[in-house]
Amino acid sequence: MTSRVKVAPPRRGPYPGTRIAIVGAAPCPLASVRAAVRAALRPLRLPADARLALSFIDDAQMRALNRRHRRIDRTTDVLSFGQKLPPGAKGRAAVAHLGREVDGTLDLGDIAISAEQAGRQARRRGHSLEREVAFLAAHGALHLVGYEDDTPAGYREMVRLGEDALGPKQRRLRSVRT
Repeated sequence: MTSRVKVAPPRRGPYPGTRIAIVGAAPCPLASVRAAVRAALRPLRLPADARLALSFIDDAQMRALNRRHRRIDRTTDVLSFGQKLPPGAKGRAAVAHLGREVDGTLDLGDIAISAEQAGRQARRRGHSLEREVAFLAAHGALHLVGYEDDTPAGYREMVRLGEDALGPKQRRLRSVRT
């Protein structure tokens, strides 16, 4: 684990978008997935050098991560692993608490998506795998900046923000999340 230090953020300019590293085999085209992550984070005015990793894994790997980190022995759709934030800090308040790596980079964290689970959910909800993955990636990015879905109000807020992050073409296929 790298130690983190607080340093002044670089000068802010027009938001070019968070850099997104892809790990694993993507189950769909990524343009709308990247766009959804950036749209979810855009209102937070992150520094221009912010970055995150988006990993695509299988159900067995996701189940192992879920068991290890949440003590839930089943697969799930998305998990996020970000910096430790103060309780209740979300959005811009959370961004104020983000620390830079020793080398100065602003690493928001990692998002893991089970491609298999995303596929099942897309079929069940009657929309494309690309739309489901875009929503899950945006959802994961919101977790990295403190949003939580462990209460009914938090869940509704995250669904709204995740849906809002989808492009107009993807939003036309709105569905009720279960």
